[in-house]
Amino acid sequence: MNTYAKRIITALLFTAGLVCLLIITSRITMPKSNEPDCGMEEVVANAIMAENPDTVDAVFLGDSETYCTFVPLQIWNDTGFTSYIIGTSEQTLDYSYTILERAFSRHSLKMVFLEANAIYRKESKEVPYAKLCELFPVFSYHDRWKSLNRNDFDLTATTEYSWTDYNKGYRYSDEIVPSTNADYVIPTDEKSRITPQNRYYVKKIKELCDSNGAELVLISVPSTTNFTYKRHNGTTELADELGCEFIDMNLLPDEMQLDWTKDTRDKGNHLNYAGATKVTAWMSEYLKNKGLMKSRKDDPDCAGWYRDVMYFEKYKLNGEKL
Repeated sequence: MNTYAKRIITALLFTAGLVCLLIITSRITMPKSNEPDCGMEEVVANAIMAENPDTVDAVFLGDSETYCTFVPLQIWNDTGFTSYIIGTSEQTLDYSYTILERAFSRHSLKMVFLEANAIYRKESKEVPYAKLCELFPVFSYHDRWKSLNRNDFDLTATTEYSWTDYNKGYRYSDEIVPSTNADYVIPTDEKSRITPQNRYYVKKIKELCDSNGAELVLISVPSTTNFTYKRHNGTTELADELGCEFIDMNLLPDEMQLDWTKDTRDKGNHLNYAGATKVTAWMSEYLKNKGLMKSRKDDPDCAGWYRDVMYFEKYKLNGEKL
């Protein structure tokens, strides 16, 4: 065997050994429970995996705009429809795809709402690392070496999703910090550019929805700091290309009835609970008119939603988390 062949074999053996090591350490460091203190990444969004199988019919996907705007338990009270927010802070579209794929593995979703702010986030340099973390979770959970226990070294153990978020992903806030930019909608014919990478992932999300029989809707929630008419035009063009609906709530002031002196928690960036209830009431009517979902209030697998409403109401009254 010549020297060149030996080098190739040595390199292959080294690579195979490295991959095996990454697989083993990933199995060890991967949290075995989704309890909040077990180190699970994005524990609230991923708690959708603890909901009874095939009991969630709609999800809201994207960044913090989603979990500050929609109140799934209000939609439940209004319609009996089940929804969950799998949005995360500064969510990038590659992670949007990953967590949506995860949700589809547990639920037969009917509708998927992708908040358009994420479409304009520039995170291209992080995508290779994000994919590496997806393949080998040890890169995400390397800090868990400090808290490993005997069960973590059972390489056959899988993650047990037992903890559920009674807010269904919504992040409550009754804080009021007014916006001074109520006249933020300024029409223009210009369009914001969507990077090729982000365009690629939105198309992948659309294909994932199509293959699972779900309808994708692009949506832009009210925000005096994130909305621009350029982004509206760019998202409209993308929605037309994909053949999906785009709802821009910033252009529906009469329907939303928002008061920017009272309905925002941080000067118009995100809505507080008062603002979220107004937008959610509109969403409840929209979902009823779509006719794709049915009430699950008599579904025994959704009986826990009544308990979660009670927990949520108690939290609103005295701030006590259960």
